Amino acid sequence: MARHPADFLSLTFGLLFAATGLVLLSGGIDWVSLEWVGPLAAIVLGAVLILVARSSGRAGVEEPTER
Repeated sequence: MARHPADFLSLTFGLLFAATGLVLLSGGIDWVSLEWVGPLAAIVLGAVLILVARSSGRAGVEEPTER
């Protein structure tokens, strides 16, 4: 079976989803101020999108070969 490249965007959102589920199941959100959740999620999402855009933009660029 051939290996395929890792999909870090899916991995990030999967880990975030699992962590959110664990926090909600444990009922331990007393230490998190809910006024910070929205802005923090927006910052993390923006950073992930920038990283994904930078990595996918460079993959298609090939160096010209000299003859």
